Amino acid sequence: MTTKVADLTPDEFVALLDDFYAEPKKRYKLKEAEIKDLAIRLNEKIDVPFIKETGEEKILVKVIFKIDTFLYDHLPNEFYDVIRSTDHGISKKEARRLVRRLTRLANQKIDIPYLPEVAEHFAIKFVIGMVVKAARKKLNFDEVRASSAAIAVPESDEDIEAMVED
Repeated sequence: MTTKVADLTPDEFVALLDDFYAEPKKRYKLKEAEIKDLAIRLNEKIDVPFIKETGEEKILVKVIFKIDTFLYDHLPNEFYDVIRSTDHGISKKEARRLVRRLTRLANQKIDIPYLPEVAEHFAIKFVIGMVVKAARKKLNFDEVRASSAAIAVPESDEDIEAMVED
């Protein structure tokens, strides 16, 4: 059960502030295993030019860190509790709205010069789509990652909402 803000102890409030103002090195919320797994799955879908396959996965880990840091800055940290729970979550309508807004904003804010623009935009849509879909009620991140091969990343931003559908 969550605690109301008025009921937070001074230590809990300081921890909340520390989390919010974390230094850049700590500004991610996906777990190490989740990031590695996403890099492998993303590598199956895009190609990083001039790099060997093992190097590609390392580069994609960095890309995912960049996207996760963006999400850290633009979502409440409690959102990550929702992606790991099947009991709580957001509605399909809210997921569609959120994936559209976040991918649009991320594409403006994130620049990955060593990836072609098409691959960069694909990676942004893939990672954000997976995270937002996992936040839906009755879904979680492990289930969504396991079905990632079946998730089609739309070429058009107009169809981005399909990323969070069943």
